[in-house]
Amino acid sequence: MKKNFVIVRRNFLFGFTTFCLLPKTILAKQNNDALKRHFLGSNNAPIKIKEYFSLTCGHCANFHNKTLPQFKKKYIDTGKVQLEFVDYPLDRLAIIAAALARTIPTEKGYIEAIAILLKKQKQWAYSKKPIVELQSISKLFGISSKNFDTTIQNVPLMQKIVNKMEKETKSFNIESTPTFIINNKHKISGALTFEEFEKKLLELTEYKNS
Repeated sequence: MKKNFVIVRRNFLFGFTTFCLLPKTILAKQNNDALKRHFLGSNNAPIKIKEYFSLTCGHCANFHNKTLPQFKKKYIDTGKVQLEFVDYPLDRLAIIAAALARTIPTEKGYIEAIAILLKKQKQWAYSKKPIVELQSISKLFGISSKNFDTTIQNVPLMQKIVNKMEKETKSFNIESTPTFIINNKHKISGALTFEEFEKKLLELTEYKNS
């Protein structure tokens, strides 16, 4: 999915600051460690991949639901690849969803949440009442109605997510989602099939598939 970053940032700033009424002390407490990095795979893996994805991106959902399970089994679970998930929300709804995933207290909560959100993407992202649907889905990973309301008003956390997206844009010139950066050198973009993704990865890394 192509991005329009300037519009995303403008929509975020005007769309959220008008209704942030929570005390700063509550927001600050909730933001602690919210932007920690999340990985699948061993730290010793020779290939490190960063995936930039948006939770409202259909191509990202396609990759996670169809390609990633095969890739995980063959490359991540065997110690060949470590995959890092990097939020790259392309619209306001995606920013809310990313914030929700990042406020789950358990160690694997974020990864499990994005898996659920991408699997059920059509249910909430294309709904006439997306926030209502998001709240319903958020209960699957233990977010109460009170915490949900707190999170969707957590402008500081959402702004941190946007700021990080800006930084990543400058570092790797991300132009669409999903985009994959391999060993901080090579780039693969698009919702590729497992075979297509594997072929490009092996060509770029010259990794001997054994």
